Amino acid sequence: MDGYDCEMKWIESYIKIKRYGKEIRKRGSSRKTKAERKAEIKEIKGNSGFSALEKMIQVAILGNNGAGDKENGKRTIKTPKARNLKMKEIEVFSDLMDMNFKVGDKYVTLTYGKEEVSLDEAGRDFENWIKRMRDRYSDFKYLGVRSFQKRGTIHFHVLMDIPDIPAEELRNGIFQNIWGHGIVNVKMIHSQQIVDRYAKLKKYLIKNLSEFKADERSFGKRLYLQSNNLIKPKIIRGNYFEIMEYLGDIEGGLKKVDGRRFSVEFLNYIEVQTFKIMEPKEEIDLATMF
Repeated sequence: MDGYDCEMKWIESYIKIKRYGKEIRKRGSSRKTKAERKAEIKEIKGNSGFSALEKMIQVAILGNNGAGDKENGKRTIKTPKARNLKMKEIEVFSDLMDMNFKVGDKYVTLTYGKEEVSLDEAGRDFENWIKRMRDRYSDFKYLGVRSFQKRGTIHFHVLMDIPDIPAEELRNGIFQNIWGHGIVNVKMIHSQQIVDRYAKLKKYLIKNLSEFKADERSFGKRLYLQSNNLIKPKIIRGNYFEIMEYLGDIEGGLKKVDGRRFSVEFLNYIEVQTFKIMEPKEEIDLATMF
């Protein structure tokens, strides 16, 4: 198969389908030249007929088309600059949330009491906190984002699947003292985050990611913090109608819970659909699909 027009992800009891209006060529296929992409990006940014979101998606697609550019046989060296969050980065972060954190897990905010904490210093403090947390609560998964406060210092928002924290440790300050640099706020995740447009916590964290990436202090730093034991979804790429035919045979059936379509000039459109698997009686074997 030289290309595909559909991507499918299986996340717990949900199926996410992303359909493209045109077939996407696999790696190794011809790409647009750098000059062609720059001209098209300039045209997109100046087109008042597109919303800000549509411009972001189209520019991200063109940027991905040029991944791995080389000039004169050598990889080009790019100067870091403030950029918008890419659609692919949003998807990867969203998938990590969906695959690894559920209702009942913890949402922890770590703040500093002192002013002006550098990213490097905060990074060391965060790693030490994770070590101390694991010493007390055993191993766990985590996914964290950083955010700059107006006063100049930084704070963390962290998703964790640690077990219930004894109420006494929350009251007497033991849990807060494990951080030791300021106030610690811990909440429980109360709702499923799969359907992106209704996922308030997910949208809030992605907003923080966007602001962090746009800040020049984040140049050269990881976009988010994650443990090595996070699970990523399997992705099946293929023909939309063949994939939908397969899904129609799933025992128990599917219920569509969300659907959106964006106009995209070079792909015509991108359509995203989310389905809930209704009372599955057997595990779905993605490896046997194609």
